[in-house]
Amino acid sequence: MSRINVSLSVRSSGYCLAYAHHVVQGDPKTKIRFEATWAIIDHPQEGVILFDTGYTSRFYDTTKTFPNSIYAKLTKVEVTEEQEAKSQINPNQVSHLILSHLHADHVGGLLDFPDAICWTSADCIQEFNSLSTWKGFSKGLLHDLFPKNWSRTSRRFESCETVNHSILGTGYDLFGDESILLFPLPGHAAGQHGALLQTYEGPVFLVADAFWDIRAITHGLGPSPIVRLFFDDWKAYNESLEKLRTFHKKNPEIPLLATHCPQTLEWIESKNTAE
Repeated sequence: MSRINVSLSVRSSGYCLAYAHHVVQGDPKTKIRFEATWAIIDHPQEGVILFDTGYTSRFYDTTKTFPNSIYAKLTKVEVTEEQEAKSQINPNQVSHLILSHLHADHVGGLLDFPDAICWTSADCIQEFNSLSTWKGFSKGLLHDLFPKNWSRTSRRFESCETVNHSILGTGYDLFGDESILLFPLPGHAAGQHGALLQTYEGPVFLVADAFWDIRAITHGLGPSPIVRLFFDDWKAYNESLEKLRTFHKKNPEIPLLATHCPQTLEWIESKNTAE
């Protein structure tokens, strides 16, 4: 099968606040916005596909009571109904939904797309099944944001055709046409994967939370070690960073779009201006 191109639109649904010096070690001790970006991928044969979903107001409902209320205290979220994914794309038009990992800012709108085929990694499903509702918040996982039978009905990346990349290692060709290749980027969260897309304008790599600021790639300026308390695997996180640094050095023309990175917002703005 020949390679198929897709179109890409990146959106944002709400934000939380983070400290700049936690995001990039050495930055000022001020609060910054962490936009919850996600993507609409239009495939000529498979239809509309979402990569993550951003926040929804369900976050407020889910974190009203203990212990999930601890999550809300640590993560100050702001989102309006107009910003939610379901207000930006008709749920009836969405055929597939890719979850990079299971944190609330990535799965917040999952329940709004009940007819979409949901894809994620086997490690994500394993973590979901192994964590009780009571303990889920400690890993950034809020069970109430998921359909009841989610772990049984979701499809695994690992069921797809495998591909091998000289830098990124073993990945998965979602539709067998090289349009969407999923590669593991562990560390920040269990089972996290990024999506290397072949768009009409060239490749784009959606890397989720593999880094928070592009300077981690271009200048070696990673986050403060304090954030390791909230990461799944600090060693794996830094290994993923090194992998992406090597990838970027060899492919500087390919945009690396991370969920909360200011460069992603600039990319969105540049596309809106062009339109």
